[in-house]
Amino acid sequence: MPLFPVALSLMASFLSSVSVLGVPTEIFYNGAIYWVGAFSAFLFIPFTVHFILPVLYNAGLSSAFEYLEMRFNKLVRIIGCLVFQLQMILYMAVVLYAPALALNQVMGIDMLVSILVIGLVCTFYTAIGGLKAVMWTDAFQMIIVFAGLMTLIIKATIEVGGIAKVFEKASAGGKLEIDNFDPSPMVRHTVWTLILGGFMTALTVYGGNQAMVQRYVSMKNLRGAQTALYLQLPASIVFTSLLVYTGLVLFAKYGDQSPVPCIIPKADQLIPYLVMDVLGNVYGVPGLFVACIFSASLSTVSSGVNALALVFMTDIFKPVYKKITLTEVNESKATVYSKVVALLYGLLTIGLAFLSQYFGTLILQISLSIFGMVGGPLLALFVMALFFPCINSLGATVGMICSLTFSFWLAIGTIASRPSPPTYSCPVDTNTTMTNYTTHWTSNYTILSTTTPLYNSSTDIGNIQVAAAEKTGLQTFYSISYLWYSTLAVLVAVSVALLVSCFSGGTKKKPVDRRLLSPLYLWIASLANTYNSTDLEMHILNKTDSKQGSEEKINGTISANGSHTGNGEKAIIIERMQNGEKT
Repeated sequence: MPLFPVALSLMASFLSSVSVLGVPTEIFYNGAIYWVGAFSAFLFIPFTVHFILPVLYNAGLSSAFEYLEMRFNKLVRIIGCLVFQLQMILYMAVVLYAPALALNQVMGIDMLVSILVIGLVCTFYTAIGGLKAVMWTDAFQMIIVFAGLMTLIIKATIEVGGIAKVFEKASAGGKLEIDNFDPSPMVRHTVWTLILGGFMTALTVYGGNQAMVQRYVSMKNLRGAQTALYLQLPASIVFTSLLVYTGLVLFAKYGDQSPVPCIIPKADQLIPYLVMDVLGNVYGVPGLFVACIFSASLSTVSSGVNALALVFMTDIFKPVYKKITLTEVNESKATVYSKVVALLYGLLTIGLAFLSQYFGTLILQISLSIFGMVGGPLLALFVMALFFPCINSLGATVGMICSLTFSFWLAIGTIASRPSPPTYSCPVDTNTTMTNYTTHWTSNYTILSTTTPLYNSSTDIGNIQVAAAEKTGLQTFYSISYLWYSTLAVLVAVSVALLVSCFSGGTKKKPVDRRLLSPLYLWIASLANTYNSTDLEMHILNKTDSKQGSEEKINGTISANGSHTGNGEKAIIIERMQNGEKT
């Protein structure tokens, strides 16, 4: 595939409707510190390009989990495959649900219709067209997303009073505070959490996710794949910055007004409401932004469905078919089966999307938590394979299971201990409804304050935090930032795997092919120069023999020149001869 569609497709795969709707909402409630996380790209992209991608590309893979079988065994490959399917199905359900939730009340589009349209359309063209169709449509959809976002930003900024006014109001509301260096992992967003925790969370996407790996290997050569991935660095920072600025515009326009929950019950409906408020009278433009949201959702779901179908066929169906029939499945049948599998995965995702309403209100946090909760243990498998040649298949299996158990316990405990969101006393206006798009909502609702900011980092309606002093035991642990889930999952898996491997003999019985190890590990290993005791003894013996031979030669020289040579001169001659100089 050419560089252009691959680069845009890589970006589109996980720049979903969750990002378009969730990031501005996050900024509106909790401030612009989230923007700091964009700079984790300076860590995870070079790390992936130089220490992970060369191994996966040169292995000639169809599925990323083939590598796990090369490094460990078939069981580890199947476990990785199943965990990936769980991760992507959960994530795609949220991605389908997000635009449906946002557009339901604000634009009058029924949730059932929205979910079915997105789900069925992307399932259809993914099943029929395969990876090439997905990548070209991803590229086109990214252009639509960019056009829709820029249109909204420009028009909304003009209405607020210009860029300077946006930043003035955001600063007055405390939304530009991005210098929180608190080292505590219990604080939801700090510089360390966003950069270091964000680094590990991003690696779950770029380092071992089939949706990304299959795009890497579609390039003609490794250099092309590395270039496509490096292009994600500026693109990631630019798009994140645009979404963050959109959130600041939201706050500048609505931050000092009546409680937003009185007008927009769901936080994720803020962006569609802004679209109708700002662009509702401009013919065709609201439709452009609807296309923007739907395109973002389509690109992610289609990539996920394609990756799931490929992984199922390569890692499960074909090996089972060969074992049962003792023959390889022919290509024509494999193509038909693959389309059927893609269709079934699409329908399953549509069904689960209706259950996403129970996930909570902040879809951005929910989606990133999924990558930490399920993607973290999956990333751990690749970390163990690439960077720890002493870990064997038994250690990897036990480590993975322990990591999954820990991650689900943490996630479920966090949900169970989450406090209820606050309630608001909203004014009643029987003459106004949510669907009255073009009337500015402040004309119908009482303004509470114009001088004191209503929303700040301490009043997040979706994540009300209990004071640290009131938390005890597990409550404190459950309050750990969701961005550390991946890091904890990897640490648990690697620690357990190392212990199990040490007690089970490591990889002595099955030596590891150096080509399956990360260039980073090979470089570190090359810095050590070791030898065994026999080599050491021979080195000392040779050095001693050389010194004795030099002394005998010197004594002969001294005898030939006469006995008047002193001990000091003799020592100088010995030193010169040992250094290879002429006497």
